[in-house]
Amino acid sequence: MQQKNTSHIILKFLVVFILMVASFFLLRNNASWYQEPIGEVTSVKQLSSQTLQDQYGNKIKQHDERVRVKILNTEKKDQSISFKNTYDDAMAITQPLHRHDQVFLSKSENSWGLKNFKRDTFWIPILILVIGVLLITTGKAGMMMTISLFVNVALFIITIYLNLITKDANIFWLFILFSLIASAVTLMFVMGAKNRLTWTVLLTVMTSTTVAMLIGVLVFNVTNGKGLHFELMSFITQLPQPMFLSMTLVGVLGAVMDEATDMIATLFSVEREHPNMGLKELLVTGRHVGQEIFGALSNTLFLIFIAEQIPMAVLYLRNGNNWGFTYTMNLSLGMIQTLISAIGIVLTVPAGIFWVWILHKRQQKKAGIQS
Repeated sequence: MQQKNTSHIILKFLVVFILMVASFFLLRNNASWYQEPIGEVTSVKQLSSQTLQDQYGNKIKQHDERVRVKILNTEKKDQSISFKNTYDDAMAITQPLHRHDQVFLSKSENSWGLKNFKRDTFWIPILILVIGVLLITTGKAGMMMTISLFVNVALFIITIYLNLITKDANIFWLFILFSLIASAVTLMFVMGAKNRLTWTVLLTVMTSTTVAMLIGVLVFNVTNGKGLHFELMSFITQLPQPMFLSMTLVGVLGAVMDEATDMIATLFSVEREHPNMGLKELLVTGRHVGQEIFGALSNTLFLIFIAEQIPMAVLYLRNGNNWGFTYTMNLSLGMIQTLISAIGIVLTVPAGIFWVWILHKRQQKKAGIQS
């Protein structure tokens, strides 16, 4: 029996491997699907290298290379073109090209240039590998989680589309609706729609997220937004404050849902073992569980935020800016988002205990138990 299960698992991994290889070759030869010109690098020749230095003493080596590319689609298919590609050792914005790379091309007047890399050849097979391993190792739970992920992606795209087609729409209200639906969909797919745990977690998430956001908005209004530089947000084409609140809402929702799921699942386990537990025992247990989760989760949020901001912070500091200016320009809004998320995490503990207690008492009444 064990040998049969092992063979079954090996067969599943083999199917995933075949799908990865098939997707690689398919995407390697799908240039005809695109309207933008795509080319494959046939040769690369180094032209020159030079060291550049700015007024702050920062040095970087810059390279020029002559690239020959064969066009794979459009009316110029099979034609060869040549252009110069410039990149530096940092490779933050520009990258070197290698033989057999596939790239999107841009043309201005009579000259061609690199627009972007064609990366679907690699990330689609990797995505198939991740989803395949998830489904094989976790079974039905992994399948439901994967479905909920794709549903949430679809909901996010619909939310953005509604914002684009709705004149003068407040994106914050659209993301409030998105948060409600996404939370319910995620929990119902992962835990089941008829599971009491699902609705307890959902009520906890909605309560703590709402209170945390209300506290944030209240502080913004009381202080008149003093010290908040929404204008520093990148690529904003509409009112920055609703956009900032939308970003914060999604961040708070993710952090709160993570904590609420773990904490309430633990409380439900304790409740099953001690069906006649009172409010005092529930408070003590909930507080202990919350304390264990809160520290790790808050630090995780902070580290994710810091990791995202390291490149720009280093860039500002290396170009003669002090810590205060660097913090204001890059870190201040992110720190506020992290703080509001931390408030939501803290509020999850009393909110979770409250809803578990309410539903626990209701369950006792149904069972005819008097505590």
